[in-house]
Amino acid sequence: MKIFYLAGNAPHNRGWIEEVKKHFDTFSEGEILYYDHWQSGKEWIDLETELKKLKEMVKDETDYFIFAKSIGTILTLKAIDEKIIFPKANFLCGLPYKSAKELNLPIDNYLESLKIPTIFVQNEFDPVASYKEIEKVFSKHKPEAASLFVGKGKETHDYVNFGKMADYCRSLFQAME
Repeated sequence: MKIFYLAGNAPHNRGWIEEVKKHFDTFSEGEILYYDHWQSGKEWIDLETELKKLKEMVKDETDYFIFAKSIGTILTLKAIDEKIIFPKANFLCGLPYKSAKELNLPIDNYLESLKIPTIFVQNEFDPVASYKEIEKVFSKHKPEAASLFVGKGKETHDYVNFGKMADYCRSLFQAME
């Protein structure tokens, strides 16, 4: 199984996504999308630049999955909505709903048009958007093929239970192959 990895915005997410991939490499092959702004020192991702890179990355693939965190979840949803990528399924951690709204991105449209099976994991008290906030958004915009799970008691935007995420993704993705 092939997995494409999209991290969060901040440069420290590079190490995080490499650690995720290391755990997932026990059952899959994959590739990380390294964001240009990590090298340039700019504060924010250029979504259009990264969409082009993502499109190029998956161009010859027909059977793949996406694992993403934070801004990577927005990039994934935008790419799906714009029919740039066609993954079999997604595993998305820490949806930064408020950030997407602040960036004037049509996040509600992305969610409403989502037809690809997608697991969302949101920490209960994630400062970017809590589980309850995302639950309300989902009840209003009803992403058709999505399931939402809570990281109980977690008050962080960090998603670091690598082994558990890998085990869950392996089961989910193998069931869909």
